[in-house]
Amino acid sequence: MDAAVFWGSAGLLLVIVDVAFGSFFMLFLGAGALITGALAWGGILAAPVHQWLCFAATSSAGVLFLRKALIRRFGAQSTPRYDEHTGQRVLVCEAIPAGGSGRVIYRGAEWPARTYDGSAMPKDTHALIQSMDGIVLVVKAEA
Repeated sequence: MDAAVFWGSAGLLLVIVDVAFGSFFMLFLGAGALITGALAWGGILAAPVHQWLCFAATSSAGVLFLRKALIRRFGAQSTPRYDEHTGQRVLVCEAIPAGGSGRVIYRGAEWPARTYDGSAMPKDTHALIQSMDGIVLVVKAEA
């Protein structure tokens, strides 16, 4: 097999795998292989040892200098935000003590809840969802 075809095929395969998994690691291996394939095709890298050195250098440089920036720019957020519930009305079915947690009814189910400012909220009070902390609803008394 021609070296340029080998490096080009390997590069495309690695880029496709990275697009599927989104690790931004194999992307740089693929880019290194594509660069090596282009240089081998152009006759600049004829010896296999030079091809492997070029692949190692370009892949390593990409991982070391560009991967963190790509992850910051395009990577998934570490904590997803759930704001579809914000502003929805709930009913306190178990009093929420100051600094503690109680339960509210939301969409026909009981949910654990706490107040956003740590204040107490008596049973049968209507409140509005401010945010979520895991599965705990953070609520504020309805004005």
